[in-house]
Amino acid sequence: MSDMLAGQGAETAGDFSVDWLVYHATYTGDYLAAVDLDTGREFTYREFYNRITRVAGGLNRRFKINKGDRVAVLAHNSTDFFEILFACWEIGAIFVPLNWRLAGPELAHILGHCEPSLLIVDEEFEEKLEGISTPRIVRRSGAEESDYEALIRNSTPDFDKQAIKVEDVAMLIYTSGTTGNPKGVIHNFHMVRDTIIHAAQHGEVNIRTRSLSSAPLFHVAGLNGFAMPLFHYGGTIFMMRNWDPARAMAYLEDPELGITHMLGVPIQYQMLAEQPGFASAKFPSLRVAGVGAAPVPRSLLETWQAKGVGLSQSYGMTEAFSVAFLPAFMAEKKLGSAGFRVMHTQIQIGDENGEELPANQVGEVQIRGAAVTPGYWNDPDATYKAFINGWFRSGDAGRMDISGAVYIVDRYKDMFISGGENVYPAEVENALLSHPEVARAAVIGVEDTRWGQTGLAVICLAADSDLGEEAVRDYCRERLAGYKVPGHVRFADELPMSPQGKVLKQVLQERYAL
Repeated sequence: MSDMLAGQGAETAGDFSVDWLVYHATYTGDYLAAVDLDTGREFTYREFYNRITRVAGGLNRRFKINKGDRVAVLAHNSTDFFEILFACWEIGAIFVPLNWRLAGPELAHILGHCEPSLLIVDEEFEEKLEGISTPRIVRRSGAEESDYEALIRNSTPDFDKQAIKVEDVAMLIYTSGTTGNPKGVIHNFHMVRDTIIHAAQHGEVNIRTRSLSSAPLFHVAGLNGFAMPLFHYGGTIFMMRNWDPARAMAYLEDPELGITHMLGVPIQYQMLAEQPGFASAKFPSLRVAGVGAAPVPRSLLETWQAKGVGLSQSYGMTEAFSVAFLPAFMAEKKLGSAGFRVMHTQIQIGDENGEELPANQVGEVQIRGAAVTPGYWNDPDATYKAFINGWFRSGDAGRMDISGAVYIVDRYKDMFISGGENVYPAEVENALLSHPEVARAAVIGVEDTRWGQTGLAVICLAADSDLGEEAVRDYCRERLAGYKVPGHVRFADELPMSPQGKVLKQVLQERYAL
């Protein structure tokens, strides 16, 4: 038996093995694991696993990170992200990726909630952490003199390896709730295992997979969409720091890279189709082009189909990533569908009591199975409200046809999606209402030709205020991530209210929809 594998006994019931990297390092050690396209760095599985174990050793020995401790990461996309993820799992720590688009106060709230023992942060984001005293490691992408590279260089692969159970927490992914407060969605190893299974079953992920990844790694889609499970099967990831359609098309065309998989939102595929060379472009190795976050228009499906690439649609969320999938060859037949349930996930269209509704009747999309979060970190009230009769309440209105295909009809919640990013109006409203010259505010999502949707804020000003639209937007930019800043601002004398004192958002949609 290899020294690297020595001492690793058989799993018992409830155990979960995270020894994927040591397996590949042992048996396919010279096979390419990860390529950072922005720095040019690339690592074989043997090299990658060596770095991971040194990160684990440094976290465990130098920073005393142990099982159950949280390690938060505020950084751009890079292969380092996965080194930190797998290092955390080696020592039983909980990985917490942070959205670098958030403003300082938003990040402070999340950090106060999850209480990490350590922060790993890109140098350019340190100013967002003013007043945060958590110990930190500063990362500088590709720079040998950074704290992060020094940690790897000066640490040994010596750490207290922890036994992992399927119910143990693997990650906390923060998503904003309709109350306006970010919630830490628990991802346990049940969910990780489920993602791995469905990546092969429905996404055709295997050792020959070469995936182009540009989705932000603080999103569940960035982590789970062909990325994290790829390492289970011994494939290769090609990581982009951020999305660039011209570069992405060049990578897809490059026969030496041989990209087989890509995941994106509809606007990204539209941007690719708008590139000057798209008409003559060839994507010889691309087998799976996954798309999610919004329905795909027929015209976009047809554009890509004409290139010999079918878009495979999927449906999921932070609380349940593996929910539904529509194979590319069925996209035309089931136009507008989010797909069929994946193998180990159950879906029903239910009423408010969790009772299943007949086929084609609109109700709430409700989900059950290993793909579903057990709840929200330190938030029993939100966890209780998220379930009904054992079914997770998605907040999405949908219907299911007689064949089992699911169609998302509308959002029960007020959330809208702008460029693939979830925006919850309550968060924006809270920011607006903190302005001394804003008396009342409501935010709705309106159609936008480029981003799908953007926010429209309707504001009632305090007496004698002459606050203008740009001043409102500037105020929001200081307190919110850019994609949450309203694209439009309207001023009104009053807001339409229900007898219960709630803003009638539907009335606002009728008045102000563009």
